[in-house]
Order: sequence, then structure tokens, then C-alpha cells
Amino acid sequence: MGMDPVAWRDQFGTISQKEALAHSFVLRLLADLFDGMIEQPGATDRLMRRTFDSMAAERRVLNP
Repeated sequence: MGMDPVAWRDQFGTISQKEALAHSFVLRLLADLFDGMIEQPGATDRLMRRTFDSMAAERRVLNP
């Protein structure tokens, strides 16, 4: 559709608790699928932790 996904979702207003919960379940299922495909349980969790740690370190450097 050529539209930023966040901008597209924002046009519908605030995300309800039910919708946020549904998003969480979908993300968990996708993480399980990815882990199963590469046959490494917890791989998605480790990847996300490294990503967030890297982002936090970058933020500390930019905003001491």
C-alpha cells in the first residue's frame, strides 16, 4: 500500500488492550516459528536482547 505501518495503524486511534494482547500473541508465535525453523530455541530472544542492549549503549553514548 506504500504507507508506513505505524502511520497506517495510527489513523485508527489508540490501540485497545485486546488488540495489544493479540499483537503480543502473534509476535510470540512468530518467534516460536523462527526458533523452530532454525532449530535453536531462544534464538529470537537472544537476538532481541542484543538489539536492545546495543540500542541502550548507543543512547548512553549520545546522551551521557
